[in-house]
Order: sequence, then structure tokens, then C-alpha cells
Amino acid sequence: MNKAGTQWKVGLAALLAVVVLAVPGAVLAKGPHGSIAEARQQPLDSVVTVVGVATSFTGGFFPNDNGFAIQEKKVGIYILDSLDADIQVGQVVRVTGTLTQSFGGVLSVAPTSIEVLGTANVPQPHPVKTGDVSEETEGRLVRIKGTIVSDIEDDFPYGFKFEVDDGTGPTTVFVNAGTGIDVSGLEQGQRVVIQGFSGEFLGEYEVDPVFPEDIRVLP
Repeated sequence: MNKAGTQWKVGLAALLAVVVLAVPGAVLAKGPHGSIAEARQQPLDSVVTVVGVATSFTGGFFPNDNGFAIQEKKVGIYILDSLDADIQVGQVVRVTGTLTQSFGGVLSVAPTSIEVLGTANVPQPHPVKTGDVSEETEGRLVRIKGTIVSDIEDDFPYGFKFEVDDGTGPTTVFVNAGTGIDVSGLEQGQRVVIQGFSGEFLGEYEVDPVFPEDIRVLP
């Protein structure tokens, strides 16, 4: 093959790669159809389709359920079940199902179908005061910084929980058993930075870390 033919093939391959990589972003930006923000405005029991980047993995919230969370720009939502799909953080997924509430409050989708569309960058956690973890942040990744103001409570078999306060009011941090995060080095009085899913359980708002590096003890 001559040099011109080789360059043409290389150029075509590069163009196709760009097109493939652009697909998840294009799907996420497609507007109300599949929009998490739109779905969150619908009444409970509505059938919705949402598209977003997975911010937690299948089984991360086990043994509560086998679900995961997704986020579209600044808005997220919880998916109650993975339907046997091995969803990983960073995958772009399209979920169709019924809008419901779980864990005593967190808005969720009970899925009937899940489709992996590709991969994309995971949204950066939104810095928020501990006293501002609320319905306004529910569903998305957040980051808090403050002092552990309670004992580390063993909530077997579900995980561990404790409270963090930056002076604006305490919020609960819940470390689900499914994450495998080791909390043995944590204790009351430590200054910490914690990021994770902004959730709700029995009317109480909380932050749920996903990976060990989501909990950082400050010097």
C-alpha cells in the first residue's frame, strides 16, 4: 500500500475513534428525554427513562439492595437494582423504570431495563457545608469537610455510621458494607474530608462514600 493510502486509513481510524468517544457525551446532553432533572420532577409511580454516569458500582450499597447511583451534570438519582448488570463507576447507562422512594426517602428508579452506552468522566463531587446536605443535594456526589463529632457506630450488617460537623450542623456519614471500606482508623475528634453519594434514610440526610479514598483524615 502506498503512503497516501496508509495516511487515509489512519485518518479514518482517528475520526471513527473521535465519533465513538463522543457518543456518551452526546447522549448525556440530549435534553429532557432521558434527563434525570426532568425525572426528578415527575410524580411517584411515573415511568421514566434516565441517562447518566454511574457514580457508584453494583453492590456498593449492599446489603440494602444491589443498586447503584447515576448523575447527569449536577443532578443525580438512585437506581434500586442492577438487574444482574455489573455496573462500574464511569459507565454511561440508560435506565427505564418506575419512579419511587427507597430507604425512607431517597428518590429512586425501580428499573425494568438497563443499557450500558459507553464511558465518560465521573462528575466532580460538589463541595457543600455539612449543614447543607439536604434534598437540594440528594442524588449527586458531594464533598464535606469537618470534625467527627460522634462515635463510629457499628450498624451490622449494613455498615458503619458517624456524624461530621463543620460548624453549620452535623450530617451523617454512612459507610455501606458493600463498599468494603475499612473504618477502623476513624475516631471521634478527627478532622476529615469525605466525599460520596448524597442520600437519605428514614428522613435523615447522609453522605455515603464509595471508595476507601473517599474518606481522608486531615493532619
